[in-house]
Parts: sequence; C-alpha cells; structure tokens
Amino acid sequence: MKVLYTFGGIPHYLDAMLNKLCAKGVEVVVVTPQKGNATIGKGVKMVEGGTYKHLTAIEKKMFYGKTGYPSLPQIVREEQPDILVMGWPYFLQLFFQPSLRKALKECGTKIAIREIPFQTPPYGEIKAYFRAHPMYDENMRLQSTGIGFYLKQWFTMCIRRYCYAQASGTLNYSTAAYDILPSYGVKREDIHVTFNATDTEALLKERTAVLARQPILPPCTHRILHIGRLVKWKRVDLLIDALPRVISQFTDAELVVVGDGPELENLKQQAECLGLSNHIRFAGSVYKPEELGAYMNESTVYVLAGMGGLSINDAMSYGMPVICSVCDSTERDLVLEGRNGFFFREGDADSLSQKITTLFSSPALCKEMGKESQRIINEKINIESVSLRYLDAFKQMLAKRP
Repeated sequence: MKVLYTFGGIPHYLDAMLNKLCAKGVEVVVVTPQKGNATIGKGVKMVEGGTYKHLTAIEKKMFYGKTGYPSLPQIVREEQPDILVMGWPYFLQLFFQPSLRKALKECGTKIAIREIPFQTPPYGEIKAYFRAHPMYDENMRLQSTGIGFYLKQWFTMCIRRYCYAQASGTLNYSTAAYDILPSYGVKREDIHVTFNATDTEALLKERTAVLARQPILPPCTHRILHIGRLVKWKRVDLLIDALPRVISQFTDAELVVVGDGPELENLKQQAECLGLSNHIRFAGSVYKPEELGAYMNESTVYVLAGMGGLSINDAMSYGMPVICSVCDSTERDLVLEGRNGFFFREGDADSLSQKITTLFSSPALCKEMGKESQRIINEKINIESVSLRYLDAFKQMLAKRP
C-alpha cells in the first residue's frame, strides 16, 4: 500500500515512526513545506531524510486563514496514493478545495484524518466545553473569549463534521477520541487509536550502555526531571514554585530541566529570586538517546507540570514514575493513578509538591511505579506496537467499500 502524509515538518519521533512503517512494507511519501513551518511549535527539532520519499511543496496561508498546500491535488495525481493522511489544519482543504476532492475521487484515494484530538469540543457543545476547558496558546494567552472566537469555533465545528464524513477513518493519539468523535458522526469502528511513541527502540537500545557509563550528574536520591521545550504552557514555572515545599522536607532535592526555549531566562530569574539556583540545573536541549537516557536513569521522578505528552513516554521507557496534570489527553492512556504515577490538581503548586514528596518519602513505591511504567511501554505503547496499530488501521480503511 502507498500512504501519503501531509506534515508541517518532520520531528524526530515522526521520522522514526515513518521509517518503521516503511520497514513493514508501506510505501510512505511525505509532503512538508519548502520553507519553514507554520503548524509545529518553535524549537521542535526537525529531521530530514529517512527511508521514505520526502517531497516539499509551497505552504501558504489560505483564504480561510489556515495554512495548506495549494498543489496537493497535483501531488495526489502524481503519487496515486491509496491513503492520504491529513492532520490539522491540512484536512480543512477537503472542504475548501474542490479540486482536491476531485483528485482524490479520480485516484480512488481514501482519507485518514490524524489528530489527538486536542482542544476539540464535542459537536454542539462549544460554550459548555470552553467554559470548563479554557483554551490557551503555548504562551498562555487566553484564546477562548469573545463573540469572534465562538463564531469561529461554530464554523470550525461544522466544517470538521463535513471533513470527518469524507474520511474512511481517523488516526488518534488518545482514547479521548472515543469521547469526542462520535458526536461528529464518526462510527466507533472508524476511530483508530494508534497512541503515539518516541523511538523507544533507540532509547532502550542505549540503556545497557547508559548503565555501564559513568554518571553525568552527581549522586542524588531526590532528583526531579523535566524534559521539553521551555514555553509557558509547559508550566516549568509552576514546578519551580513547588520546589521550596519539597526542599523543606528533602534538603538535597534537585530539579533538572532538559530543554531550551523562549522561557529559559525567565525561569533562571525565577529560580534566582526564590533562592533555588543551587537546587536547579538547566541542561539545555538534549536529543541524543544515550544522553537523554543518562538524565532519566539518574533521576527519581519525572514531572510534566503543563502541556505535552511524548516526554512521558521517554521517562516511562526508563522506568520512571510520572507526575502530571492535564496535558494533551495522551497522559490518560500512559499514567495510571497510583500505579505508575500521580495526577495533581491543575495549576496547583501545593498539590504538585505533595505528590512529589509522597514519592520521595517511599523509595519502594518509586521502584514499583517505575516497574509499572516500563511494563506499559514494553507491552502497550512503544514504536513497534504503535506502528502495528497504524498498519492495522490502514488495512481496515482499504478494506472498506467506497
């Protein structure tokens, strides 16, 4: 089978997944922008290459206000894919670009819509949803306010329902899709939960070598680890606010922050103002599996205080207990309350510090939770199992009648 993907760029975790699909016999073609990207967060590492075919095309802001590929109909005709996989906002072209619909029909290409979904209200429940779940951008600016926002969401809701009706199935990172997509008319059997994974094989391959190397950090039995881009909605500031309460009970406690981004200097200043400079290490961006592995292997607990998801997979690959709150919905399938981690009250530094100290107070509990994290990765959510889920979803879509 031949599958054509539209992406705003290829982060390292997608590259690994695409290569895995190629190894399973899928002919993969990927379209990304000729220059830059408008749909992937600033600072996310991109890669080029792979065993798949990589095309670039002009990406432009379309008349409806979102980016798209005007030449996608031509690409479909040239590549003749069995399936076209489209994520947000590219699948809006199904509604706004009649020439794309025509090309897909001519080529007999089926549509798969790929998304978490994240910040997507159930159909017809816009006001109630955003009152309960305010929308912020990654700079923590409130988006869900004003008549204009709700009118835009109403139109998006209607267009989204149309696009889902054109698709043979959806590919979703989280079981949260079962709570949302049926309201848009998507049948449960057409909702394919693939989960999402980093290159767990690369991480685990390096683990033996990591264990044999000299530590990169000094000994510490109460070390907190955070990995991710340093943007406001990751809420590293909240984690720093929670640290003094932890230190009051565990004076050797330390926070290691792996990542870079626009909030780095603000976070350093916050640490200095709180007198925490000796308790926080800013390690910068780390992408090498063996180096990431060393930080995880030498830390006690992993904390994601705000948005994200894939860093949880990485931490669990190294047998770490996880503390998080409301992330991007993928945490619902990764973190099992009381079994391999804890959830704290969103935005509550006291709740976060209490969960950390609970784990620090019981090394045995940390060890058992770490084992459960590793089991979940080994048995349920890893690059091999996720690629098989994609492959099974593709086969089911192709088996459907036109």
